[in-house]
Amino acid sequence: MESKQKMAIAGSGLVLAGFGLGIVGAALIVPAVFEWTVRLVEKGTDGLAAKVEGASKSVGTAAGTLQRSFNEAKRAGVAEFKRSHSNERGVAG
Repeated sequence: MESKQKMAIAGSGLVLAGFGLGIVGAALIVPAVFEWTVRLVEKGTDGLAAKVEGASKSVGTAAGTLQRSFNEAKRAGVAEFKRSHSNERGVAG
């Protein structure tokens, strides 16, 4: 064999070894990346759940306040209606 052929075979062997090491490296990295991704998704989900809970509490507080305001307005309206209705009877009678 000539020197150039030996060098070509050696170079091809090194290229194949590089590909093999790349595959092994990817196989070792994939589980770690998957675990990091799962951890990030869990953190994001926990944060989102906390934000949704806070928003729900705010909406509940606002709805309770509005309901209370409507009940008070209803009572005031009924009282005013009774008062005006009794005044009309007094004027008419």
